Amino acid sequence: MEQSDKKDQEKKKITEAKTFSVPFTLGENKENITITTNTSSNPSKEKIINQAFKFHSQGNILEAVKYYQLFINQGFTDHRVFSNYGIILNNLGKSKDAEVSTRKAIELNPGDAEAHYNLGIILKGIGKLQDAVLSYRKAIELNPALADAHSNLANILKDLGKLNEAEVAVRKAIELKPDDANAHLNLGGILKDLEKLKDAESSTRKAIELNPNFAEAHLNLGSILKDLSILNDAEVSTRKAIELNPDFAEAYLNLGGILKDLDKLKDAESSTRKAIELNPALADAHSNLGNILKDLGKLNEAEVAIRKTIKLQSDHADAYFMLSLIELLKENYQSGLENYEFRFTKNGAAIPHGVPKLKRINRIKLKKADKLLVVSEQGLGDTLQHMRYIPYLRNQGLEISFSAQTKLHSLIQASDIDQNPLTPKQSTLVSEGEWIPLLSLARDLEVSPENPIVTQPYICSTEELNKKWKNILSKEKRPIIGINWQGNLGTEKTYQGRSIPLEKFSILKDNNEITFLSLQKGFGSEQLNSCSFKNKFVDCQPQIDRTWDFLENAAIIENCDLIISCDTSIAHLAGGMGSKVWLLLKDIPFWTWGLEREDTFWYPSMKLFRQKERHNWNEVMERVSIALRSFEDVEPNLI
Repeated sequence: MEQSDKKDQEKKKITEAKTFSVPFTLGENKENITITTNTSSNPSKEKIINQAFKFHSQGNILEAVKYYQLFINQGFTDHRVFSNYGIILNNLGKSKDAEVSTRKAIELNPGDAEAHYNLGIILKGIGKLQDAVLSYRKAIELNPALADAHSNLANILKDLGKLNEAEVAVRKAIELKPDDANAHLNLGGILKDLEKLKDAESSTRKAIELNPNFAEAHLNLGSILKDLSILNDAEVSTRKAIELNPDFAEAYLNLGGILKDLDKLKDAESSTRKAIELNPALADAHSNLGNILKDLGKLNEAEVAIRKTIKLQSDHADAYFMLSLIELLKENYQSGLENYEFRFTKNGAAIPHGVPKLKRINRIKLKKADKLLVVSEQGLGDTLQHMRYIPYLRNQGLEISFSAQTKLHSLIQASDIDQNPLTPKQSTLVSEGEWIPLLSLARDLEVSPENPIVTQPYICSTEELNKKWKNILSKEKRPIIGINWQGNLGTEKTYQGRSIPLEKFSILKDNNEITFLSLQKGFGSEQLNSCSFKNKFVDCQPQIDRTWDFLENAAIIENCDLIISCDTSIAHLAGGMGSKVWLLLKDIPFWTWGLEREDTFWYPSMKLFRQKERHNWNEVMERVSIALRSFEDVEPNLI
């Protein structure tokens, strides 16, 4: 999983510039002064303040506190005392009192830049970010060379989402103090958020160059390398952070995430459990553990970990979203679809294809004549799967507008889903009614295996295109098996293991008189050039490879005898058409497919072949090959 907001805050806390123990230069104190604080006599202002400064400079904070308080109780005023006392109070966790004391110092000496700087630190600590910005800016106005003020200002601007301003501020800090490892680390974090990952890497490496033992810098470098998909180097960097700080819970947590991406799930589990051992209150660690356990197929343990996350942090959107995936896999659709709404607030939140100006509704009212804009979201397969509800809602009397990916528009029109589908840009211009994300319809319609709502085929091509491809494919040897083996490269990061190397399909040609037809487009299609059974594909394959239009691909599918696919949009397209589909699934698939059934209520014409062992596609293909030999319905039905 991506790092959570809370973890980011922890890192920012670590990398903030430090304040001085005593924020002003103490004059040399040659005399050994001792004051009895409970005496009836009143020591002089100078003796009290000198003794307070002496204890403070020696690190004897408890004694320093006594003298600072005695000084104040005597009614004396000195801006240095109130400023210094404010730092101590803040370090003791008495933030409100620290603020009062520091503001008093500023009242006594408005030109004290460091007092404004210290106030900024206090205000940030109590969440008054806007006020902290004002304090840091005042400190900089009074002393433009105060590098730490620029650096800390950058951190707050980052928290406020003002990343470009934050970059300017931290670069000024570096200009003033080029050897400040903290500032270079802070710049790396800001650049990472700006998605300037290579620059972020350079800045973080500079922090490490300045301070090779900077555990936090090694940790952040590992996080950046993870985002760059340089996973082995990310692992090395994060392990270095742990070597430097063996009790660094956040480093074990990040290492667990990297190991998960490397598909080392057992090691990922161990590392994440270590993070929890070091910091049982680290909500993200429980959440990540739940995610790892889900991928390991330990769903009950995963649910326990996720619920622990929610107990620790009741607004943890990632945890609720992960809980929804577990519930849906278990076919608990009521709660699962409710929690699936957290996809819009989790890290890496789902973004609808278009941002309407209309009010978003929480629930469909199903009142006749209501105007409702439905906006697609996520991948093409999601749109193909859930657009079935558009005609259903229209038949209930609602006035529906449908915004979807442009490349699906011709298919949507031919299928009579919507005769005038909107582009994402056009959806922003709709001025009447309300709107709802497409994948929220299943929740509102209370879809479940017992209540599928729509089971009949709802996607089709045109008669003209069907005839065209019937004529072209009539020259081919039957039966024709359309295959698709590779998912979208971007989705592979979050749905690792769903794709199948094309060569794995070679077993299907043994003992089966079949002809393959590749439905693969883009990434992965290059495997066709080097596969060992290239001669088993239809002669018109080059023409098919040049066909990217979904409407025409639907006509090609219509003229195949069987579709065999991994979990991609092609499976949803064929399933929505009512074509015979054999879907090949990894051991823990996407929530749509559940965990056990060989069929699915989503597509009655689909049969599911599941991995019995993680990564073992050979065994799956053996079963598919046997099924092909006994598949009596695969006949030349299109001649």
